[in-house]
Amino acid sequence: MKGRVADECIRLAERVMPGLRGWVSGCYTSTPLTYRDYTGAPEGTAYGLRKDYRNPLAALLSVRTPVPNLFLTGQNLMLHGVHGVTMTALFTCAEVLGRERIWNIVTNKKGVEI
Repeated sequence: MKGRVADECIRLAERVMPGLRGWVSGCYTSTPLTYRDYTGAPEGTAYGLRKDYRNPLAALLSVRTPVPNLFLTGQNLMLHGVHGVTMTALFTCAEVLGRERIWNIVTNKKGVEI
């Protein structure tokens, strides 16, 4: 099915760029990742992960994904609004720059360049 869809996309693109198919040397397709891929729940979770309010970090989803350089940033399934966005942005910065560097910036240690 993925091959058929890829062929259809090339066919549609050829309407604008005639001869495109001749320029294609290879084609790779993949299936989109789902929420199940990030939670690790084999049967999926219709209502999300069960969370314990006494231990919020136990149900924290990693901002890192199986796709290199793709991060889940900008929303949070546990926290709403500004707090959730801020937390995931901070976690993403920690993944990119390193946790120790971000901790030093957050705690305002001297000698840290931003």
